[in-house]
Amino acid sequence: MRRAYNAGRWDAARTHASHLLLRPSEQTLARSVIVRSYWNEGRFQELVDSTEDWHDELSHSYREQAIDRLKVTGGAKKLTMMKEEKLQRLRDEQPKPKVPIQWSAEHMDANYSQEGSRVWFRYPEGYVFWDMPSDYELQSTHPALLCLTAEVLLSPWISSSKGPLPKGRTQGERASLSFSAGTDSTAAAAVMDDSTLLGYHRRSFNSMLDHRNAERLINHLNSTGEREVLSISSNHELIRTNHGKPVGFSTDFACASHLLLLADHFDLGAIGFGMPIDNTYLWKGRKFRKFEETQYYTYWTKRFAQAGLDLLFPIASISEAGALMIVKQSSWLEHLNSCMRGDGINGCGRCWKCFHKNGPLGRPFDITSSEIQTFLNKRPMPTATHALWALHIMNQEGQVPDLSHLFTSDLSWWTQVYPPAYNLLPDRWRTSIRNSISEFLKDMEFPHYLEKINHFDE
Repeated sequence: MRRAYNAGRWDAARTHASHLLLRPSEQTLARSVIVRSYWNEGRFQELVDSTEDWHDELSHSYREQAIDRLKVTGGAKKLTMMKEEKLQRLRDEQPKPKVPIQWSAEHMDANYSQEGSRVWFRYPEGYVFWDMPSDYELQSTHPALLCLTAEVLLSPWISSSKGPLPKGRTQGERASLSFSAGTDSTAAAAVMDDSTLLGYHRRSFNSMLDHRNAERLINHLNSTGEREVLSISSNHELIRTNHGKPVGFSTDFACASHLLLLADHFDLGAIGFGMPIDNTYLWKGRKFRKFEETQYYTYWTKRFAQAGLDLLFPIASISEAGALMIVKQSSWLEHLNSCMRGDGINGCGRCWKCFHKNGPLGRPFDITSSEIQTFLNKRPMPTATHALWALHIMNQEGQVPDLSHLFTSDLSWWTQVYPPAYNLLPDRWRTSIRNSISEFLKDMEFPHYLEKINHFDE
């Protein structure tokens, strides 16, 4: 039953579970598998029907949520249309340059212009912009940087954005970091050199994302002079809404588009990203892979290098839990909160980040909230290794009874360093980052347990 469930073979899992329903010692787990499998498939009516006579807390909770979903589903098509109309209004409300730009599919660097301190980018469906420092000059930016920026924004849809990059940009001297002011990027900032430029992307339009928690840390770092944080407003997260996607980054590296455009302005030689083990050596946080051999790593390190930039993953050797341990030991902890719906001091307590980022720090959260429960009950579970560790240290293992077998091994290694990941760092930056990390965390013992991880037999 467990193997079938963890592999996503829902019908088989339910068949096995049905045979266990009459066994008192197995009934709770069997019901859990049946309920969660129906939920994962979106078969809400079957979930409601099967739990009619089940009065345990988990079955009741899922039954109520399924009923709510069924009410919404009746108007699902209308709801989708309303969301698209709202996004279209938002796109229509965006400013446009005074002087129009003609879209060029062949020459990506020709799709930019500057009016005052605002840089415009033309893409097939419209325009997006960045509000740059007052002394920024687009004409002084190497075309390779412009083309690479276009690629990280458009590559999922425009194949010509992946064309050869113009040659000749000399690598700069300074490192930078795409900085979200969350736990992982703050840990990355803590282990990088003090001269690192931290570049924060700020949404220029209103949305559910609240910048106040991030601004609290940013203001602290700038006012104390501990780090230089540059905040750049932009609306480029709207690009992907033209392709049926919600507001967000077009690619993993779109969050650093402002740093790409500013690379010559600040003499940048590297752009870092706060990607922990959960996103590097673990595929979707649950299965080990050799990250350095992935097409993702080899392709993008080559593309950045062609634009005179090192692609840095300063915390690729540590997990989200390791990042928490680093910020917990830093003086920045009291100014940091990863929740993107907080009030500038506290988290909302009901989102996934409040569970797995704030919870292990001893901050309050409501594990019964709809969002947290939705993530906990997805199979395979998102960011599974870290979620399991968080559940374990907070004594919440009972939230996932079907995964009890995954709590049998020691999870203390999850807060330690995976040394082979240091090889991802270019020589120029490796020693400094490695020395900094070693001040906070110990290395994993060999053989590395991380390399055995495959929670859901994928």
